[in-house]
Amino acid sequence: MIARRSRLLSGLMTAVFLMVFTGLAVADDAPFPGKQSEWHGFDRYDFEVDGKPVLVVAPKQAAPGKPWVWHGEFFGHKPAPDIALLERGFHIVYMRVPNMFGSPKAIAHWNAFYDELTGKYGFAKKAALVGLSRGGLYCYNWAAANPDKVACIYGDAPVCDFKSWPGGKGKGKGSPRDWKLVLEVFGFENEAEALAWPHNPIDSLEPLAKAGVPLLHVYGDADDVVPWDENTGIIAERYRKLGGSITLIDKPGVGHHPHGLEDSTPIVQFIARHASVPQPPEYRPVAAELVRPRDGLGNVLNKLEQGEPVRIAYLGGSITAAPGWRVQTRDWFRSEFPEAEVEEIHAAIGGTGSDLGVFRLEHDVLQHRPDLLFVEFAVNDGGAAPERIWKAMEGIVRQTWAEDPRCDICFVYTFRVGYENDLREGHCPRAASAMELLADHYGIPSINMALKVVDLEQAGKLIFKSDEPTPEAVIRFSKDGVHPLDEGHRIYTDVIAGAIRQMEATSEPLDHQAKLAVPFVADHWQAATTVPVTQEILSGDWKRLDDDNPLARRFQNRMGPLWEGTEPGSRLTFRFRGSTAKLYDLLGPDGGQVIITVDGKRREKPVPRFDSYCTYHRIATLTVADGLDPHEVHTVTVEIHPEQPDRSPVAFRLQDPETELKSPKYQGTNVRVSRILVLGEVLND
Repeated sequence: MIARRSRLLSGLMTAVFLMVFTGLAVADDAPFPGKQSEWHGFDRYDFEVDGKPVLVVAPKQAAPGKPWVWHGEFFGHKPAPDIALLERGFHIVYMRVPNMFGSPKAIAHWNAFYDELTGKYGFAKKAALVGLSRGGLYCYNWAAANPDKVACIYGDAPVCDFKSWPGGKGKGKGSPRDWKLVLEVFGFENEAEALAWPHNPIDSLEPLAKAGVPLLHVYGDADDVVPWDENTGIIAERYRKLGGSITLIDKPGVGHHPHGLEDSTPIVQFIARHASVPQPPEYRPVAAELVRPRDGLGNVLNKLEQGEPVRIAYLGGSITAAPGWRVQTRDWFRSEFPEAEVEEIHAAIGGTGSDLGVFRLEHDVLQHRPDLLFVEFAVNDGGAAPERIWKAMEGIVRQTWAEDPRCDICFVYTFRVGYENDLREGHCPRAASAMELLADHYGIPSINMALKVVDLEQAGKLIFKSDEPTPEAVIRFSKDGVHPLDEGHRIYTDVIAGAIRQMEATSEPLDHQAKLAVPFVADHWQAATTVPVTQEILSGDWKRLDDDNPLARRFQNRMGPLWEGTEPGSRLTFRFRGSTAKLYDLLGPDGGQVIITVDGKRREKPVPRFDSYCTYHRIATLTVADGLDPHEVHTVTVEIHPEQPDRSPVAFRLQDPETELKSPKYQGTNVRVSRILVLGEVLND
């Protein structure tokens, strides 16, 4: 009896165990809680978030990154686009907060739903918003408060101003019942307060334009409920003035109904293009070609051929800073197009790569309104990982076209000793290969001058590096294997001239704006910017260098006003919202070292503003913060350390290091800085 009872108890415990843990397994496997049902052949889940009913329709197989569509109102009406997007792996979601008209209370509920979907269920950080009719108020008001969380907005006869509907203060019918609800839910004391409210969608477009959120509106031009010219029309006019992108699809003679399109393909393609989550590109070596025209240089060539004024910018390192191919190609353009006035924008700084170029682009290039931008960083980016190159180079591309979508860009690849190994095998070196993959994505033409140098060397017509003159008919390319002599620069110029002539035959004027819709990498550095250092963020012994100071004369034209701190304990403090911050400063023989503190955490070791090249002063950057939460505000303090850095790394460059390192030239705790470079924004207290 005891044995039987023991076996029974054991079996019962086993059954309970299996029931509990099997139940847990089932619960864990269920993608969402709540009631499960079927919607057009897909699983639908109804549950609650923040005390409000929500629903999620799941695809059979989620697309990479879990892209999703969020309806403001009227889920299920005209479902064709949703069904097509579900088949592409999108999730479709809706939160039921009716009669709240995109009010602050509704936005708070939406925030909770967004946090639940992205935090708990791993949805993409950016949603495609669908605002049908009054749903436009929900979508646009939430988007204006969260522009960095929006992939795109599709508005279908959307309400964009509650004065138009339900207010009926224009030519539309209005809805007295709903207008009364608007006054109540927004907490307005009277109608006058509602009419003066400055935060309707038509008033709140600037954050979306700055974030580059693309819009699509479908509307009937006979709509007498939500008149298009009081809603969509105003949105389109204002958004375009702000530099935003909006596509309009007009339905002639159609009123507020029916919504949607008979063929929903344009809607589906718009959302799929803008809300699909870009997958990180994979690096691969790219076959080397002398010229890849891609989309060409149609805008600048058209202006040159018409004899119009043209500005050509040269962004690069010391190879471009030298008076070689930069000056020679400028003169070639002038001689080839004598009717055009060709002006040069010199934006090259020796020893710098694209990681600085992206920050100084606005100051050094874009404010001068270029028509053509040559980008030369293939040598100075040679030691950088492809992922870093993509972030910076894409930032350069996107900043340029966001400022002027008719400015043409051309990547040029120069040579240094060591690159011949890859080029002889038929492919670009790593930096140029990374740039080629980016150029393919954006249709940017590229010119590989390094390939020509290697071809000439293999033919016995060139020597890469020599201190001595070469035999007759053999080109001495350089003395150091990097910086061309005049004959080397002439090779670069001839290759570029030939490439331009080749592109003349196929290039057409083109607006590059549409290319910005889909980024190459999600974490590109388009947000890179600079702000000048000012007295307000400095404490201790700092002074602005006079214009006649030798260092100011050498560097201010490029860096802006220079501030010099000499005394230990002197500080520079600023706050910023973003992920990365750097200082634009000088290294030099009398450079000191600094203590860096970020959000109260002090770096273990001081950072010297001196290195093994510091027999002279040169431009540099100091990374003070990196990899931070881009949405949070961070505080940075940079303090001059009381001790000089170790000067011995430069000793091998000196004839008598023991004596020279004791000279005044190599003494001091000096820090010289001009600007703050940030991925984000510097905040003014």
